[in-house]
Amino acid sequence: MFSDEPADWIEYEKKQFRLVLGRLTLLITGTLDPHLARYRDGEWAQLASAQLTGVRATLAQLTK
Repeated sequence: MFSDEPADWIEYEKKQFRLVLGRLTLLITGTLDPHLARYRDGEWAQLASAQLTGVRATLAQLTK
């Protein structure tokens, strides 16, 4: 159960964003980067990389 303090809610939300950021980073570095290294001209991999880079930047900002 959460308190009525907004700071408690914000800290919880930041922790959740950090978890998602960690998972996304592992997906990018463990799966997408090797795909791009092997198939640099792959349209789907380029699209996914561009989109996930934006999401990753947004999550990084939300954890601050």
